[in-house]
Amino acid sequence: MTDRLEAYLNTRDRICTVVRDLPADSLDAIVPACPEWSVKDLLGHVVGLPAAIGSGNLPDGDLDGWLRGIVDERRSQRLGELLSEWEGLDTAIAATLSASDALYGDLVVHEHDLLAAVRQPDSSSFDTEIVLPMTMSAVSYWLRDTGLGAIECRDADRVWVSHDGPIGWTIEVSAWEAVRALNSRRTADELRSLPGTGEAEPYIAVLDGHLPLPRTSLREVDTVPR
Repeated sequence: MTDRLEAYLNTRDRICTVVRDLPADSLDAIVPACPEWSVKDLLGHVVGLPAAIGSGNLPDGDLDGWLRGIVDERRSQRLGELLSEWEGLDTAIAATLSASDALYGDLVVHEHDLLAAVRQPDSSSFDTEIVLPMTMSAVSYWLRDTGLGAIECRDADRVWVSHDGPIGWTIEVSAWEAVRALNSRRTADELRSLPGTGEAEPYIAVLDGHLPLPRTSLREVDTVPR
């Protein structure tokens, strides 16, 4: 858990550094990966999750409504207030991470949603050794439920596999691209076009069923050459 907490806090620091330097009107920019949110709404989400969980405000059936409420509560806050709240939540963050990786996984995905929205892509700001295994582990639960074989990711001379068993789909992409793809940040056509082997279609259906894929490309680019 110590490694996850450190990685979470490092990610938080990177996000805070980026948004503090943004022009004020950039906070109103729409986040292409989350088109119902502005940049400031996205910040409200990542700040509000640990705040809500830490205070015992947990979803009771209506997850979407709970998530909307977290963002709505922070719409009137200024940027400085949001960041101060976030930086005061270390105890809640540590307690949440001790029970689940989900909070950190959510933050990682949204860091790169934000960087794309403000046109500062940086796929090097990425804790590969924690993030990709965590993503593959999450995907394994969805795949086991459907009886599909494992997903394998090959990045140069490194290999990650979602779970034990026959490999059904291999993608030969960077770790960053794999995390974006497996978190539904690529269209179905983009997933089909990823280099690799195997039958992509059933896996695309699983990803889309877990979190709907974008219908138009987010036009993101890996900034680290392979």
